[in-house]
Amino acid sequence: MGGPRLEVIKFGFYVFFPLGTMIYFGGPDFYDQHVKTIKFWPDYETTHKPPTTSSEIREELEKMKTVREERWRKALQTKQAESAE
Repeated sequence: MGGPRLEVIKFGFYVFFPLGTMIYFGGPDFYDQHVKTIKFWPDYETTHKPPTTSSEIREELEKMKTVREERWRKALQTKQAESAE
């Protein structure tokens, strides 16, 4: 087959290739150039902020209630339209 030299080369490849990729892709230069530039998380201002005061909680509950009622009305209308056909 290949002999001992080939086995040494294969062993070196098996050991040092993963190490080289970890060193290259895990380095701070790669992170700064390629990973940091990706805007993954949304801005803090655009994320959902839960209500803190009781009036804000009531307002949010009213909004949720109206949305739920609208969804129920639409579902009822589609159900009635299907049964009428």
